[in-house]
Amino acid sequence: MTDILPLFLSADGEQQALAPDRAFQSGLLETMRAQAGSIPLLPLHLERLARSARLQSAQRRLIEESITAIAARTQSWPWGARVRLRYGVLATGGDGHPQWDISAFPLSPSSSWDHGAVLALCNTHLSESDTRSPFADSSADSCGGSVPPEVRGCKLLVRGTYGQAAREWRSPDSRPEDAPQLEPLLCDPRGFVIEGCHSNLLVLRDGRWLTPNLRWYGVRGVMLHWLAGQVEIGEDDIRPLDLHKATELAVCNSVRGVVPARLLTEQPSPGGPQTIPPDTAPVVPGAAVSALQYRISEKLW
Repeated sequence: MTDILPLFLSADGEQQALAPDRAFQSGLLETMRAQAGSIPLLPLHLERLARSARLQSAQRRLIEESITAIAARTQSWPWGARVRLRYGVLATGGDGHPQWDISAFPLSPSSSWDHGAVLALCNTHLSESDTRSPFADSSADSCGGSVPPEVRGCKLLVRGTYGQAAREWRSPDSRPEDAPQLEPLLCDPRGFVIEGCHSNLLVLRDGRWLTPNLRWYGVRGVMLHWLAGQVEIGEDDIRPLDLHKATELAVCNSVRGVVPARLLTEQPSPGGPQTIPPDTAPVVPGAAVSALQYRISEKLW
């Protein structure tokens, strides 16, 4: 089979390549899944982008048309595509105004996410600024005002805290093909669990799905938003000890859907990266996780 080449597009038209994320001084990121030539969750992604970037209707419409066109070109890609929309300000070489671009990469037929996720707690803690839109009115804080909720819970292009958390853990040099995905877990400064580096957290307790309280910290994920419209998901303060008591654990994001998870018993080492056990077995979904996965396959992809 011929290799599928990624697609790149900006406001200036189709591109051969795009600048790396580090070229941006600040910005927002929306990561989406295209399947059969369309992005099922596109309206929710655009809604989050529009409110956190304060887009004008004409610009939103142009971005939507461009993403839809890119997604349509992935219709023949057998396993779908991961589509990234960036909206931000370049560190150098730009005019200081936000610009946007879109990229589409083919998904592989298999991934470590297919075998579940192993959740590894981190020493790195989130701050409010890690998920606050860079396009928020900075005068609110300096004048003692409150930050409006629409500019919180954003996925930023500059993700230094998440990178620091990910570096606390590493996979062994040799892993079985069916080993699950390593997903570092971040807490807030009070010690409450908030989210994974690439996902939101779902905890089944007493027959009820819960997700961490994301009022001040963490990304309000689009897949989590969609799921909350399908089943009841409560928000609560969740401590690491609560994860050990959960009936089922899962993580979710807009590319992988809902992934069964289990908590790694090892703790991160403050002196350097900790290696997860090399013989980590796949995570088998329980009945409640399987029900969520079925709903996604039935209604989204």
